[in-house]
Amino acid sequence: MGILIKAIVLFVRFFCAASVVILIMLISLAQLILLLPPKSPGGESRNSSQTQKRLADLVQGQAPEFIRGAGDNSFLNEIGGGEKLGATQIRRIAMNIARLDDKLIIVSQEVGASVYDFDFDLHFACSHPHILESEERCVLRIGPIVDYAVEYEEKQNINLRLINSPAEHARASELEVWYPLIKDLTPRTMIFDALPTAEEIEANFSWPVFLKGSRQTSKHNPELSVIPGRMHYESVADRYLNDPILCWQKPVVREFIPLVPVAGQVPGKVRPSLEYRSFWWHGACVGWDRYWYQIPPYESPDVADGFTVASQVAKSLNVPFLVVDVAKTMAGRWIAIECNDAQESGYASIPPYELWRKILALVVQ
Repeated sequence: MGILIKAIVLFVRFFCAASVVILIMLISLAQLILLLPPKSPGGESRNSSQTQKRLADLVQGQAPEFIRGAGDNSFLNEIGGGEKLGATQIRRIAMNIARLDDKLIIVSQEVGASVYDFDFDLHFACSHPHILESEERCVLRIGPIVDYAVEYEEKQNINLRLINSPAEHARASELEVWYPLIKDLTPRTMIFDALPTAEEIEANFSWPVFLKGSRQTSKHNPELSVIPGRMHYESVADRYLNDPILCWQKPVVREFIPLVPVAGQVPGKVRPSLEYRSFWWHGACVGWDRYWYQIPPYESPDVADGFTVASQVAKSLNVPFLVVDVAKTMAGRWIAIECNDAQESGYASIPPYELWRKILALVVQ
C-alpha cells in the first residue's frame, strides 16, 4: 500500500512539473507571435504605418513613459535616423498637431506668453491626424526657433512642410538678409560680426544710436537699445556680451530716428511709439493693429500711409507668412521698424481668432 501511495505522489509531481514546462512554452510562443510584424492583406509588413502611429502619439504628447524619460530609447533612435535624440529634440516632438477646419495643419506648443499662445482646439473644428500619407503644409507655433533648418527637416520627416522655407525664414527674420531689400524704407543699419568699438560706431553714425541683435532686442530693454553716447555704450558693452538674448546674435547698430510717442509706459521697455504690427499671408494682410497692446489704444489719422509701407515691405521680401512692424517718425514719415517670420511672432493687439479665420479663408486645398 505504501509503495502505491509513493508511486501516485511521484506521478503527481511529474505531471505538475511537466504542466508548468508546457505552460511556459506556450506563453513564450504567444509572446513571439505577438512580436512578429502584422501582415497586410497583400502580405507586406505594416511597420511603417505603426511607426507613423507611434510618432503621431509622440507629437501629441502621448508618448509612453519609456520614451519620455530615461530607459529604452529604441523608438527615438528609429525615428532619429539611428542617432539618439536629446531632451530638446524630445520636447520638439511632444507638440500638438491640429488640422484646422480640414484645411491647414498647425503644430503648436504653449510657451506661457498670452500674446503668443492660442488654443486652436477651443476656437476651431480641429482633427488630430495620426498618419500623414502625403506631405501637407503646416504652420509652426512653438515660440522662438533655435535652428530653423533642423526644425524644417524634422517636420519633413513626418510629412509636414513648414509654410516658410529656410531661405524664406532667413529673409523674414535675419536683419542682414532683409535690410538690403528694403533699405530705403527703414533706418540706416550696419551689421557687425562682433560688438564694435565706440570708435567704429562714431566713424559711421552720430550719437544716439539704436543697438540690437540681428534677430531681436533684449525684450526692448532701453539701456541696451537706446545708446545716447560713448560713455553709456562703453558701460553697457559687457552687459550686451553677457545678455542671454543678445550674446548669440550678430550686433546691429541702427541710425536712431525719433518716433512719435504715445501715452503710457511699459516698465522696463523703450518708450512706446505710434507703431503697428501687420501679419501677411502670401502677400495678403490678415492682421493689422497696434503694436503696444499693454497701453491705452492709440490712433493716427494717416495710418493708411503706414499700411502702405508695410505692404511695400511684404511685397519686397516675398515671404509666405511674414510680420512687418511700422512706426511714424517725428518728421512725419512712416518707416519699417522690424520684420520677422510670423510663426515666431506674438499677436500684439491683433485678435488671434480673426487672424486665423482670415488665413483659413485664403487657404486653397
